[in-house]
Amino acid sequence: YNAVRSPMDLPAAQRLVSSLERARPPLVLQPTMGGSVPLIVIEETLNSPTITVPTVNYDNNQHAKNENLRLGNLWAAIETMSALFVME
Repeated sequence: YNAVRSPMDLPAAQRLVSSLERARPPLVLQPTMGGSVPLIVIEETLNSPTITVPTVNYDNNQHAKNENLRLGNLWAAIETMSALFVME
């Protein structure tokens, strides 16, 4: 499937960034991320852009036999997702 990129100046993206900056500063914005997530299917089906919010540590070795998630990242992820649930 094809890759997708959603503009960061979309109103929904700006609301998301604002909410996360209040909840978990400092915020790192990455316009492009690697990975094989079929976001194009969601975008085409719903006719809506998608935004991913990663919460794992940078060295988590996804899909390797030593894949890991640090507890600090888990707690930060809980705070991050909580901020998104109450996003204004």
